[in-house]
Amino acid sequence: MSKPRVLVCVLCGAERTDWINPALMLNLLVMAKDPRFDVAYQPVAGYRPWECARNQTINLARSMNADWLVSFDNDNGLDCNPLDVIAAAGDAQDVIGLTYGVGCVPDCRLFPSHNHGPIDGPFREEKSVGGGVLMIRNKVWQKIPRGPWFRWQHADNELLAPAPGAVDEVTYFCNLVRENGFRVWTHRSILAAHFKTADITRTVSALHQP
Repeated sequence: MSKPRVLVCVLCGAERTDWINPALMLNLLVMAKDPRFDVAYQPVAGYRPWECARNQTINLARSMNADWLVSFDNDNGLDCNPLDVIAAAGDAQDVIGLTYGVGCVPDCRLFPSHNHGPIDGPFREEKSVGGGVLMIRNKVWQKIPRGPWFRWQHADNELLAPAPGAVDEVTYFCNLVRENGFRVWTHRSILAAHFKTADITRTVSALHQP
């Protein structure tokens, strides 16, 4: 049998704030050598706004007939092989977004962090996940062949300022796939690091230890 084909995309750019962090570089090397998968890598560099970059990742995965798309923001990374997540995925896990820390100290938290859904082995269903580490099976773009799959929806006000009614591009995607019969999941134990001035994930974990 042929190996599942995985396209790995990193949203990055030429500016220092868009460079790929060292932990993620190690992840890319590990994934490239994983004997379980046929892994291809394509940076998605310089695309703005972010919704445009995220739509491009699906376009690339679709064009190369990938079985899975694994996309990273340049400031995320894992302490393990990211492909272990999709290796554990069952038939129901077509969209998986890893939990990671968001916000600024001291107002930081893990996302998603509440209103969790049912558990299926190592996975937990969520209404929405973040886009920092996002894994999408090809069934999604096969059933939803026309984008945009990601779209930022502003609140209806003259300043386009954040307000009730605004929807970020990844929440829009999660709503779209759930409307089309897919379920959205995170992993119950594997977290993604989120590097800012400090790793927000580790900060949140430390702050919430009993």
